[in-house]
Amino acid sequence: MRQSAPPQLRARACCNMNENNPKTSPVASVSDGLKQGSVIGVQIGCMAVVITLGALLLGLWLDGLLHTSPWLTIGLLLISMPLSVFAVFRFALRAARLLNARNEKLEDKSV
Repeated sequence: MRQSAPPQLRARACCNMNENNPKTSPVASVSDGLKQGSVIGVQIGCMAVVITLGALLLGLWLDGLLHTSPWLTIGLLLISMPLSVFAVFRFALRAARLLNARNEKLEDKSV
């Protein structure tokens, strides 16, 4: 036996209409954009932290192994900074490209 959606969901679905797209409201599209933006921001922040921590831990380990303290740690941290900026930039561009492609597909379907 097929179950239907609860009345709250059915009522919400019928009331989210606007002139351009009867299936989505402007409020829903703004909140979706905010969700996607915050997910991307968290991923970018985590990526920068992971790269920097990886350089720090690798530098400390190599310094302990080769008895060159603190030079390899400092060197790897200095290298990790522009590397993390580059990685964040590339990730942000790729995410923007994917979001634009998805939005264009949604616009084509609604027309």
